[in-house]
Amino acid sequence: MREAAQHLLGTHDFSAFQSAGSPSTSTVRTLRRASVSPDPASPFVLPQESRRLQFWTLEFESQSFLYRQVRRMTAILVAVGLGALTPTQVKVILESRDPLGRHQTRVAPAHGLFLKSVLYRDLEDLAAQNPACTQQESPAPLGAFRPETSSAKAGGLESCLQ
Repeated sequence: MREAAQHLLGTHDFSAFQSAGSPSTSTVRTLRRASVSPDPASPFVLPQESRRLQFWTLEFESQSFLYRQVRRMTAILVAVGLGALTPTQVKVILESRDPLGRHQTRVAPAHGLFLKSVLYRDLEDLAAQNPACTQQESPAPLGAFRPETSSAKAGGLESCLQ
């Protein structure tokens, strides 16, 4: 799984990892980090069940993702872990740029995935390059949760970060 994840790192056309109906105009993304590591237990499972199961943590870092890109990358890496695919096949899938390819029926269920964090790097530089960004409300400090943030504000900030 770790070897397969290495094929996803860098700037690529991730067309093969998006779902149909994606609103993105460009399918090129830069995956900065893709880590796969065993996890001794899960806080979401009772200790007696935890001993019978093997947990893995998959982490992906990018400025942005395509629609269902993370779910599809996760499913492909799990398929490698189960022996259904080889690490080399992951590279072939990526290079195929085919969102309707035969391996793209694999989508990890959303109930096992969650957003760990959002980092706002170089926000001041982005605002200087795009004056429209200066009108945006400043983001919450890392780790803060702001339930009052509306989708319009979040959407405006997203456009500045692209």
